[in-house]
Amino acid sequence: MKYNRIYINSNLAENSKLELARDYVHYVKTVLRLKIHDSLRIFNGSDGEFLAQITQIGKNNLSVVLKEQLKKAYIESALTLAVAIIKSDKLMLTINMATQLGITKIIPLITRRCQFRTVNIERLMKCVIEATEQSERLNPPIIEQAITLKDYLKKNNNLILYANEHEKVKHSILHISSLLSKDIAIIIGPEEGLLMMS
Repeated sequence: MKYNRIYINSNLAENSKLELARDYVHYVKTVLRLKIHDSLRIFNGSDGEFLAQITQIGKNNLSVVLKEQLKKAYIESALTLAVAIIKSDKLMLTINMATQLGITKIIPLITRRCQFRTVNIERLMKCVIEATEQSERLNPPIIEQAITLKDYLKKNNNLILYANEHEKVKHSILHISSLLSKDIAIIIGPEEGLLMMS
């Protein structure tokens, strides 16, 4: 049987009891419609994933006991997405898909052609957690504060990949496979294209 997953930013261990935060009470009771003795999966990136059984549900509290470890924590390859700040709905979709595809760090970029200069990090984090729960990952990507493209390029020493829509010769990523042992960063520009002079 497949159980619903919830990301918890707390220490997890077999046979331990856990009080879930108030935010989760509504979600578990009303959205998932779970009751006492029902099971769900609770996970985080440092301890892994556990099968949990609900032991108590109150108006504002919910307790579970972690029965058994289902997955051990693991280290993912470093894969950064530096994405221009675009319209909110498109940015959320990009963040969601990037999370599901295994990106480990997301950096909002401020470029010359950006329509927006700020981003709601808390909202991005909620999107990342939902996508992590959906995609069976254990580690949600880290979201950094917005930075200009110029500053990002100065401080970054990763292998950077980006599509240059003005370049006539197209290179396949397969031709650089020898470089793929490095940390990789992918840059996605705004809708009007990416100016490296940004």
